Amino acid sequence: MGLRFYLFGTVRIQGGPNTPNSELTRTLQAFLAYLLLNRARSHSRDSLAGVFWGNESEERARSCLSTTLWRLRRALRQADNRQATYLVNLAGGEVAFNRASDHWLDVAVFEEKAGIALAPNFSKLRADQITELESAVDLYTGDAVGDFYDDWALREKERLRLLYLNSLWCLMRYYTLHGGHDESISYGQRILYHDPLREEIHRALIRLYLASGQRPLAIRQYDTCRELLQEELGIPPMQETQELYGKIVAGVDQDTLTQAPYGRAALNMHRAVEEARLARRGMQSALDLLHRSVELLEQHALLQSDDLTREQ
Repeated sequence: MGLRFYLFGTVRIQGGPNTPNSELTRTLQAFLAYLLLNRARSHSRDSLAGVFWGNESEERARSCLSTTLWRLRRALRQADNRQATYLVNLAGGEVAFNRASDHWLDVAVFEEKAGIALAPNFSKLRADQITELESAVDLYTGDAVGDFYDDWALREKERLRLLYLNSLWCLMRYYTLHGGHDESISYGQRILYHDPLREEIHRALIRLYLASGQRPLAIRQYDTCRELLQEELGIPPMQETQELYGKIVAGVDQDTLTQAPYGRAALNMHRAVEEARLARRGMQSALDLLHRSVELLEQHALLQSDDLTREQ
């Protein structure tokens, strides 16, 4: 087996059993992560120089790119005793990650396995498919590409984060329908760890605690939900959540309270909400990019003005 590439959490490379892990600089980490996340296509040198050194002069950007490519190739050779080729130069000088190389990539495995969560009827997933999905979410050890927050990194972080949350939600629903209260509660808690304002998850957990005979924890979950919404958004829980809590206090029949709305309508609503979240984040990224472009144009105009002043 060739190199193992990790993008969840810290970007890193793992070689063979007798090869020490390669220590990558921040620039090499970012550059490698970009190539791996965009492994399905090749990249012109101009586009790569623009992504990573867009604020530099054209000559400086090309020099930085050449140096970075040389250093990354060296790091990959040092990590792999077999000296396999992981970066290739294509016609026209384009650069690409060699997908035909013998390697393992956590993001690629995650995306393949997590695709099960997009099944239209989650209640009919087989036990082996659920096992695959569980192994997928275990790969998500932290947001992708660590503490990089460039535009391309933010887009990938959000895309993979949404796929992760959707996978957790699928597992939570599956175990709820099959009576696995403990497993369902665990996956619900993992969702709230990453997205604590998901009120529908709070409600689902309240019902799960009730179904498993843990009424005090159900009440505590409501209190947690109410406090979070008040602190973060300055709003009370939705009427549906308040009514659920009121029925608990009033001692309404437990079987009625624990009926979770996990039908096709709920699935469609969840996906609509997630798509709306993604669209909103995409719009924000576009606005951020527009503002950055305006700043660069203003800087360019200012430099031209200074040049004209010196010439006069």
